[in-house]
Amino acid sequence: MKSKILITGSQGFIGKIIVDKLKKKYHILAIDKKDNLANQKNFAKINLLNLKSLEQIFKKNKISKIIHLASEIFDDDKNVFNYNVFSSKNLILMAKKYNIKQFVFTSTFSIYEKNYKKPITENEPPSAKNLYGKSKFEVEKILKKSDLKNFCILRVPIVIGKTRSHRIGILFEMIRNDLPLILIGKGDNKIQFISVDDLCLIIKKSLHLKKKFTFNVGTAQSSTFKENLMHIIKKSKSKSKIFTTNYYIGSFALNILIFFKLVDLNFYHKALLTKNIVLNTNKIKRVLNLNFNISSKEILLENYKFYLKNFKMISLIKSGSDKKPSLKIFNLLKFFMKIFKA
Repeated sequence: MKSKILITGSQGFIGKIIVDKLKKKYHILAIDKKDNLANQKNFAKINLLNLKSLEQIFKKNKISKIIHLASEIFDDDKNVFNYNVFSSKNLILMAKKYNIKQFVFTSTFSIYEKNYKKPITENEPPSAKNLYGKSKFEVEKILKKSDLKNFCILRVPIVIGKTRSHRIGILFEMIRNDLPLILIGKGDNKIQFISVDDLCLIIKKSLHLKKKFTFNVGTAQSSTFKENLMHIIKKSKSKSKIFTTNYYIGSFALNILIFFKLVDLNFYHKALLTKNIVLNTNKIKRVLNLNFNISSKEILLENYKFYLKNFKMISLIKSGSDKKPSLKIFNLLKFFMKIFKA
């Protein structure tokens, strides 16, 4: 008999892919507070804050494991902390009450927000100012204080997949249209990524772990922000050029763009554009016997190629992290470029 796995956030970018990858081996119960636009079988529309509705799922199904992906992200700062913490509390309560054998929780590297000189280990204290990172770390603490015998916390960096452009699509649009890319500072900071396929493999392997674990996950090789962009420009034969600007001037200019919502970013995303936030992944490689070799350059280039080939399809996506980004700043740049060329 197939093991029953409850997957929360099944309509999200990662959720849709992990459901598809696991449905042949496991009996999946997919839940989300959004409509079932992905046409998933055994789906229930449930808000995790509604404990009574949530418990009905556990009463009607013999669930053995949980993959908890559901969360509010940066797009909804007003509700992000309360929703993420209290919805997760409800799920952890049900996991304990119904003797769940494994609880896999996708946390985030957004619990870190400083500029780090070396890769961050799992023991590093959090430095998050953003509510999303704070909410995820609060859930980590709740899990660790719970009576669950088996759980796995995955601190996930920026997840890249063929279908996911969203905010990275801003850069893709500039490269696609041969527009200049202006970096804040020298662009020599490193940001961690992971491919969605590698993340799904990690989640799948984590389902079989016993005891309690906290892992950093990410690519084996991380390049600087500038190197990643240069690789895409070179391989795609774009005419875009990269310019660097004084950190303080560039930071001030981006603050204005964010404030007036001319760019689909927030102040935490600005930190990612200027700081080193790379995770030390030695622990998970050792425990799960992983051998990932793909680099951040390769992941981003693959994503860009898909973006070009499927531009019309991506433009139709209206919600989630795989939707097309707001391009107000891009349209503004395009307007000034036309004037300049004239």
